[in-house]
Amino acid sequence: MKKKNRNKYNNWLNHLNNTKDRTNYSIRRMDLLVIAISGSGIYIIFETLREFKTGKIEIENSTILIWSGVILLLGIISNFISQVTGYHGNNNEEKYIVEELKKIEGKKHDACLQKEYDNKVNQFNFWTDLLNVVSIVFMLVGIFLLAIFNYLLI
Repeated sequence: MKKKNRNKYNNWLNHLNNTKDRTNYSIRRMDLLVIAISGSGIYIIFETLREFKTGKIEIENSTILIWSGVILLLGIISNFISQVTGYHGNNNEEKYIVEELKKIEGKKHDACLQKEYDNKVNQFNFWTDLLNVVSIVFMLVGIFLLAIFNYLLI
């Protein structure tokens, strides 16, 4: 293999390794915070309902509390779905890079398949980004509603 091709090959190989690292990182990143904060909000709601059942507190309007819980739960669900789409996006990018490495090495590669992988990467990345934003918005709205409920309770 020519030196220029070897450098190009090594660059793509490094890119493949970085993509694999991002695949693992995508499982642990900000999504943990969204799930932890949303889960904590749901826990607070359950504790509030438990106290309500004992008669220690009165809840005049439980609608805000219920909507807060539903929205926080939707934040967790959308975050989970974004994890799935993120995994598939990174998995298809790995396959794309493998085809690119074959091309650089002068081995037989499938350009149509590589294009298909690239399209899938773009689609999955779009949905991952959108779902990440949606889960963060759900978390913020849910926490905001919980804060309003708490303020009205005082």
